[in-house]
Amino acid sequence: EQYWKTIDLMSSLLEHRSQESGQHVHNIKRYTRCLLECMAQHMPELQVNKTEIEEIVNLSPLHDIGKIGIPDNILSKPGKLNPEEFELMKSHTIIGADITRLIPNFGNDMKKVYSYNICRYHHERYDGKGYPDGLTGNHIPLCAQVVGLADVYEALTSQRVYKDAYSHQEAIQMILRGECGKFNPKLIECLMMVSDQFEAIKQQK
Repeated sequence: EQYWKTIDLMSSLLEHRSQESGQHVHNIKRYTRCLLECMAQHMPELQVNKTEIEEIVNLSPLHDIGKIGIPDNILSKPGKLNPEEFELMKSHTIIGADITRLIPNFGNDMKKVYSYNICRYHHERYDGKGYPDGLTGNHIPLCAQVVGLADVYEALTSQRVYKDAYSHQEAIQMILRGECGKFNPKLIECLMMVSDQFEAIKQQK
């Protein structure tokens, strides 16, 4: 379908711009699927269905599309961002959400909602200490919570210009200790259930 082709194109442009491999987007999709399928199987109260899983998984590559609007010297900086640079980097969430509103004929209403929510809210955290809006708890859309956790794990276990990759176990422990922000306890419960699957995905090249 045309909107999936549009997503693939936008994701490819961002990968080239941010010097990330295609494996990054592939991994995000697989981690997102693992978490959502775990929720659907073990947490019926969340009412996650198959259609929802497929749409969120396929839209997850859009999460960082707003980085297209971030200068190269910030995206590729080999050291820690200063406060001004970090504020600019955080704006990728708002830029990305705005971009999703500009895509013509973008599928059904739920695809529009999911794409907007994933882009804008994937850096929100359960205790309200995320960005850009400081949302708390279940005020954060579930699709964004899931993609946000998938993104954190992928970032921790990947080498970047500013850091080496952490091992699977190191990444899991950092998430459990809250070093990357606080996540929904149900989401953390699912992460522990699918931890072996995450490790297997990470080991694939």
